[in-house]
Amino acid sequence: MALRWPIHTAVAAALILAAGAASAATGVRPAEPAGSDRIGISTSTVWLPQAEGYAYLQRARDIGIGWVREGFNWNSLEPARGSFSWRRTDALMANAARLRLHVLAVATYAPAWASGYSGPGKYPPRDPADYARFVKRVADRYGRNGVFWRTHRRLVPMPLTAIELWNEPWLARFWGPAPDGAAYARLVRAAAAAVKSTRPGIELLASGDIPEESAGVGKDWFVSALRADPALWRSRLVDAWSVHLYCHELSPLDTTASQRARFDRLLLTRALARQAAADKPFWITEFGWQTEPAVDGGVSEDTQAQYVHDALVKIDTGWRSVVRRSFVYTWTRPSPDPYNLVRPDGTARPAWDSIRAFLATAN
Repeated sequence: MALRWPIHTAVAAALILAAGAASAATGVRPAEPAGSDRIGISTSTVWLPQAEGYAYLQRARDIGIGWVREGFNWNSLEPARGSFSWRRTDALMANAARLRLHVLAVATYAPAWASGYSGPGKYPPRDPADYARFVKRVADRYGRNGVFWRTHRRLVPMPLTAIELWNEPWLARFWGPAPDGAAYARLVRAAAAAVKSTRPGIELLASGDIPEESAGVGKDWFVSALRADPALWRSRLVDAWSVHLYCHELSPLDTTASQRARFDRLLLTRALARQAAADKPFWITEFGWQTEPAVDGGVSEDTQAQYVHDALVKIDTGWRSVVRRSFVYTWTRPSPDPYNLVRPDGTARPAWDSIRAFLATAN
C-alpha cells in the first residue's frame, strides 16, 4: 500500500539546516545512500522551493536511490548573454550535497538570444560555441573544486560528475523547428571539447536514441548524427550514449512488436554505434509507463509497478555489462504528468514500492 508522505516545507527547511550544521560541525561526511549506484530517478525538483525539493529528494534517498537527473535549463540560467542566475541550481546542488545524491545535469534549451526564436518552443542555438560556453560554466561551477563548492564551504561537496548534452534532440518538441542530426553533432563537439579541455573527468552523455517514426521525430536521426562526425563519436570527448526507452503499453520483456517500439531498442543503437566504431556504455536517462489506461499507451498502476520492476531486473542482470545507469521517470510534486510516480493526492503509486523492493536486494 502506498503511504502518504507530504512534508511541510517548514519541517523540511529545519531538516536542511540541521543536516548542514551537523556536517559542518563534525567534519564527518554524511553516509552514502544504501542500495544500487546504478539506479536513479528523473526528477524536476530544481523548479521547486528548496525545502520542498529537499523533501522529495530525501524520500528518494531513503529508499536507496543514489542518482537524480535534473534539468539545467540554459534559457533560465542565462536569460541574457553573459548574465547568469544560479539560484535554482545552487539550491538543488546544496540539497544533493546534504543528502549525498549524485546529480546528472541535463544541459538543454537555448534562450531566445542564442536561438533567435522569441516565441514558444524549445530550440538549439544558432552558434554551438554559445552552448559550449554555457555547459563549461555549469561544469566549472559545480564540478570538483568548482566555484559553488569554494563559496559554500559548510557543505561537504558532492561535485557534478556527469552532464547530458541536450534532452531528446531527435524530437521537434525539444529541437525546433525540426530535428537535425548533423547540427546536434556540431553542438556536442563544441560542448565536449570545451568541458574536456579543463575537466576531463566529467562524463559527457550524447543522445543515441532510435525512436519510433512519428510526427516530429527525426527519421534516421541517429544515423545522420553518426555520419556527420565519425571522429567525434569514436573519440573520448563523448563517454556514453543516452537513451529514453518508452514503449507505450508494452512490457519491457516484449519481443513481438517492432523493435523500434520495444524496450530493447537500445540494442539497435548499440549495433549502429558498433558499425561506426563508436561503441560506448549506455545511460538510460528516462524510462517509464503512464498510468492512464483509457489513453493510448496507458497502463494500470499495478501494471506500471510490475513493468518498472521487470525493467530494473532486465537492466541489472541481462544488460549489466552494457548499461551503466538508468533513471525511472518521474518523481516530483503532484502534476498532470501521467508518468509521475506521485498521485495527484500526494500519495506514492505502487511503482515506488517496486523500486524500493528492487533496491533492497540490489548489489
